[in-house]
Amino acid sequence: MRSTFTTLAIFVLVSSAVGSSAVGAQETARDRAQRTLAPDVFAELSELATEVSASGVPDEPLYNKALEGAAKRVPPARLVPAVREYATRLGEARRAFGAGASVPLLVAGADALQRGVPRDALQSLPSDRPRSPMAVLALTELIESGVPRDRAIQLLREVMQQRARDDNMLDISARVRRLINQGVPPADAIERVRQALQRNRDNVGPAVPPGSEPITRDRLQNR
Repeated sequence: MRSTFTTLAIFVLVSSAVGSSAVGAQETARDRAQRTLAPDVFAELSELATEVSASGVPDEPLYNKALEGAAKRVPPARLVPAVREYATRLGEARRAFGAGASVPLLVAGADALQRGVPRDALQSLPSDRPRSPMAVLALTELIESGVPRDRAIQLLREVMQQRARDDNMLDISARVRRLINQGVPPADAIERVRQALQRNRDNVGPAVPPGSEPITRDRLQNR
């Protein structure tokens, strides 16, 4: 199971993909790769990026992955093959989520596939709600923790139906992991969290139009 630090690192990677268009106005990942990598490595990487872009896979994550490998001192001979494998996972994530998937969602999907989440599990996330990268990361964490796949998907579907915030997604997987670390079996742990979420939803009153007075017990009784 990955550490909390690694999970946060993935969160930063996904977040940076969101803001890459703004930051990239100054210097893109491709620019940084050209400046950082050996010319022959960059030429091979650029050829790969052009190849996969033609199939709909974005090239920005590929250059970011190459820069990550270079920072980790991955030997040049292994760098482009590793990025090629990553491109394959991005392509699988795109097939799972559809051609309109955002770059952050594809990055999260590729990470999930690398960590053993099957493609059909990614496809099982509801498509009639916005598919959040954080939902994908939460699914990955739950499956890695030993939670049965169908139970993890069921819970996330319920949460997505409620349009939960992204930070709540990872909080759910963190709560499940805490229970597991306390000795609770994974299936029981996710059920406890699901029931707690259900109780919280049941304690929330009906939606109030803007400008209305809060709904109190006295007002309900006087209706």
